[in-house]
Amino acid sequence: MKPDILVADESVTALNVSSQAQVLALVRELQAELAVAILFITHDLRSAAQICDRIAVMQAGKIVELGPTRTVLTEPAHPYSRELLESAPGRGFLMMHGIYK
Repeated sequence: MKPDILVADESVTALNVSSQAQVLALVRELQAELAVAILFITHDLRSAAQICDRIAVMQAGKIVELGPTRTVLTEPAHPYSRELLESAPGRGFLMMHGIYK
């Protein structure tokens, strides 16, 4: 049985860095091998940057920005998206990988 979509809700949040890397690698493998869509729900922008093709930024339960990961992370259009990026603990990682300026 092959699912059409896999929902991963905060799947790496409580994990240490090593375990996070293993789970993200597994998600990427599933994505490639099964050609399955993955709804990756997270507050961790570093993880989202590594795994997602598109990002939806939500505020108070509503999508305020939606687009390609690189665009949303490098040129956020909505003020809330900009606030999130400015306060993100992984911002140094995003900058290091040329994802955020």
